[in-house]
Amino acid sequence: TTLTWGPYLWFHMLRVATSTLSVCDFLGEKIASVLGISTPKYQYAIDEYYRMKREAEEEEQENKMSEEAERQHQEQQNKPQAEAPVQTDQPGATACSSFVNVNFENEEDCP
Repeated sequence: TTLTWGPYLWFHMLRVATSTLSVCDFLGEKIASVLGISTPKYQYAIDEYYRMKREAEEEEQENKMSEEAERQHQEQQNKPQAEAPVQTDQPGATACSSFVNVNFENEEDCP
C-alpha cells in the first residue's frame, strides 16, 4: 500500500481528466440539442424523398384499381344482353289512367 508520488499523481490526474471530459461531452450534447445543431443537416431532403416515394406508391395503387375497374366494366359490356335483360320500351298509354288520392284527416282530441 505504499505508492510513490509519481504514480499517485498520475492516477488522480487521469481520473480528473476522464471525468472532466465526460462532463464536457454531456454538456456539449445538451447545448447542441438546445441550439438545434444536432438535427441532420439535410433532413428536409430525406423527408421530401420519403414523401415523393409514398405519393408514387399511392398513385401506382390508384392506377391499378382504376385499370381493374375499367377491365370489369369492359367485361360487363361484352356480356351478351340475354344474360341481363334490360327493359327499354315504355308501356303504352292506356284508356284509363289510375290515380290514387290519399287523404289524411287529422283528428284533434282537444277539449
